[in-house]
Amino acid sequence: MTINAEAEMRRNMVRRIKEKKEAFLKLSSSLFEPVGKNPYYLFRGNHTSITIRNLTDLRDNLDAFTKEEAHWLASWLEYLGDNECAGQIRGRPEKFKHIIMERYNDLREFYPLTIA
Repeated sequence: MTINAEAEMRRNMVRRIKEKKEAFLKLSSSLFEPVGKNPYYLFRGNHTSITIRNLTDLRDNLDAFTKEEAHWLASWLEYLGDNECAGQIRGRPEKFKHIIMERYNDLREFYPLTIA
């Protein structure tokens, strides 16, 4: 491989990394601080509900959700812009808590206002 070909490969790799980082920044922003999006309301007995406004709220209240609610969570995440996570949850609803925690951990470093 020539020096020019190696340099071109490196430039392409750097470009792809930058594109992926930009996509994660945009996605993390839409999940950690959704603008103009409705929250998810988790209704429980006695006329009480939990309001889920963003991915951090979801993480903090994840134990309040059941497997039967995984489809609704997937739809809400899709509404916020995370089609990939929504698809994973629909494909494996029994693992929805693990999938959401993984997504939270993957994206939190890309959103500067997120408190870990």
